[in-house]
Amino acid sequence: MRADFRLAPRLLPLALAALLAAPVAKAASLRNLVTLYGPVVRLSDLFDDAGPNAERVLGPAPQPGGRVIVPAHQLAAIAHQFGVAWEPSSNDDEVVLERPARSLARTEIVDALRGALATAGAGPDCAIALSSFSALPVAADSELHPTVEQIDFDAASSHFTATLGLAAPGMKPQRLTVSGHAWPMVNVPVAAAQITAGSRVQASDLRIEHMRRDQIPPDVVRDAAEVEGMMLRHVVVAGRPIPRAELARPPLVQRGLPVRVTLDQPGLSMVVQGQALQDGMLGAVVRVVNPLSHAVVDAEVTGPQAARVMPGSFPEIPPSADGLGSNAMNVGMTSLPPGGLP
Repeated sequence: MRADFRLAPRLLPLALAALLAAPVAKAASLRNLVTLYGPVVRLSDLFDDAGPNAERVLGPAPQPGGRVIVPAHQLAAIAHQFGVAWEPSSNDDEVVLERPARSLARTEIVDALRGALATAGAGPDCAIALSSFSALPVAADSELHPTVEQIDFDAASSHFTATLGLAAPGMKPQRLTVSGHAWPMVNVPVAAAQITAGSRVQASDLRIEHMRRDQIPPDVVRDAAEVEGMMLRHVVVAGRPIPRAELARPPLVQRGLPVRVTLDQPGLSMVVQGQALQDGMLGAVVRVVNPLSHAVVDAEVTGPQAARVMPGSFPEIPPSADGLGSNAMNVGMTSLPPGGLP
């Protein structure tokens, strides 16, 4: 008697249910153009639904700005090795891997140089200008920190040459040579607004400007204390340093202002008040007039708005309306009480 291996009609539904319940590997799909934002290539960069090995690292990513094409036969080998349910449909299947890049910024180089230049003598806040710089491509997602490996700085010319090391994950280490100038910065008092000729400079007329040393004329005021109270020979425009040659000490006796005049003669010493007809520094001889009688004498400047009649000086007195004459004792000036002006 022959055995019958056909499934009984009542068992057929159970067999179909078992087939439907059996696990079926999900087919993966190819990722044709991939932008990488890291230093490595993973299995998931090549295939969608790559399975349990999706995060497996396959190798390094292209250099920043570069691209790699993975052809069909290599993709098939990778899929087979890592159990990915994918087969090439033609030899044209491929994956293009690109890694975006950015240009190394000039500011990144300057920031790296600042500390080294300060140590070399340029000062911590020196003004740095690069004269030779070629922007290098670096990974768009990398935080690059250039390091100064060597630096030469000439303080006399402010010129420097430096070698920097560049390294970041997934990027081949590189060296970059740059040169330029690093000018020390100094604080200089400048005119806060235009200062007119003949003005006495006050602290409020100045402000402090942080300037490159090479842009400062050789003989200008470096300390505000030098200029306060001095007079200017010519106009100084706003924002400009004050040349020392433009400064003059204000006269102790100023023309048109009251002046105390000491009169010392044998048997007589007195202080009288007049009006200066001239400006005068200490020791200068100026003409002083009595505003009432218009008598004029020569007097030596002895201090601020103070002078003494020169020995042998005779007053020049215009004829008076009543025809009365004058002598050296009657100089026609207003006498002041002992001790000078009240």
